Amino acid sequence: MTIERFIQLWTHRYHKYTHIAQAHLKGRQARAHFRGIKRGLKKGQELIAIIRTEHFGDIVAAEPISRYVREQYPDAYVVWFAKPAFAELVSHNPNVNEVFKEFCVTERRVLLEGRVFDQVFELQFRNNNHCPKCQVFTENPVALERDINVFNYFDYGNLLEVFAQTGGLIPPKTAFPADDQPRLYLQPSHKTKVDSLGLPEKFIVMHCRSNYEPKDWPADRWNQLIHWMADKYDYQLIEIGLESNLNVKTAAYRNLCGQLSILETAEVIRRASFFIGLDSGPSHLGNATGTFGIILMGALNNFLNYNPYSGRYGRQENALLVRQAGLPCAQLPFEFVQEQVKSVLEKSADNAPKVLS
Repeated sequence: MTIERFIQLWTHRYHKYTHIAQAHLKGRQARAHFRGIKRGLKKGQELIAIIRTEHFGDIVAAEPISRYVREQYPDAYVVWFAKPAFAELVSHNPNVNEVFKEFCVTERRVLLEGRVFDQVFELQFRNNNHCPKCQVFTENPVALERDINVFNYFDYGNLLEVFAQTGGLIPPKTAFPADDQPRLYLQPSHKTKVDSLGLPEKFIVMHCRSNYEPKDWPADRWNQLIHWMADKYDYQLIEIGLESNLNVKTAAYRNLCGQLSILETAEVIRRASFFIGLDSGPSHLGNATGTFGIILMGALNNFLNYNPYSGRYGRQENALLVRQAGLPCAQLPFEFVQEQVKSVLEKSADNAPKVLS
């Protein structure tokens, strides 16, 4: 073994085991914190954990579960587990008493081993229960028993239904029994931030790049679509997301990628005339904010014709799901997508609320 390799190996081990030690410490500290919370509860008042830590579209899709749990346990102290980057999606939810900003799954395991919670509804399965630093997975016993996993989960319904089943809240392969329309809890600070952007009255917001390449549509076709819309319609075209991979040269286009928080992005989407994007987190913001969505989709892994949405997007009352049987999103022809977009945008702004509502 070379000296360079020796240093790399022990540097890796140092970071790994330091992380694991932190996770155990944080887990014990969290256990003590929630024992203190539990001591302060009234007699018979339950302490409940809802675990949906990522990704942000999944957390938005799962929001109706917070209301459903609150209906079932009106007096409970409800704690939602989320990764710190996504905590803002839950922190203003009136049905949640506290957001636990999870450090890693090892921390959670140590916390839950203390059996401080009266009920634990885990809305995720093995692929979301992984810490790459600890190099461990944790299992969800309900998901294991019901055989819900990354290879078959859309066989159980839309994301909301899958999460409710994974958490043991509803029987297998059943519809969600309550209001299934996701909601967001936007605050004045989000509106103030978006006010400062000076957005026009008429604009289309676009999300052109997901965090999972098989869901994407090629950048050159997005470029073509944006230039076509800029030539044909009088909307400003605003791109949102983490990072753009487009090369657009038109005054009608504005790039806001990487400049906004999740809920500030949601406020931009809420104000837009239309949302055009992919099956990814911002499309769930579109569903929750009520903006009509044009969603480019396709066959995904084992799922040839899936629908991730509940509510008005799921019923296609407020969305057009753009896809062709058996084709992945990347193979959707430009002309086909163009015609689908045109079928929506040709409706005048005055008629759009009637036609699209």
